[in-house]
Amino acid sequence: MVAFIVSAVATAGLVFAASVGPKADVAAVRAAEHQLAPNNTIVAVHVVGDYAVLHWRTGHAGGAAIFKRVSGERWNLIMGGGGALRESSLVQDGVPASVARQLCLPSC
Repeated sequence: MVAFIVSAVATAGLVFAASVGPKADVAAVRAAEHQLAPNNTIVAVHVVGDYAVLHWRTGHAGGAAIFKRVSGERWNLIMGGGGALRESSLVQDGVPASVARQLCLPSC
């Protein structure tokens, strides 16, 4: 199972290697993740409006975290975990469907 997760994240990292979105938002999401999990390596951040997907990895696993803007440059984690990310999971966690679709391009 761990090998599958690492493989999935490595593949996602190749497809989704660059951060996307306003630089200040990308930096703020990275900072929020670093406060929550300082040992994670952040692979990429994709920001669309008030939502962001952050892909992370460690030495043994990887996954994604979903953030929502609270105000200005303040972002809160709304979902995080290992393994593959699905558009339907984003919607279940409160991300509008149109935004979830954009956040998942090209990595979901």
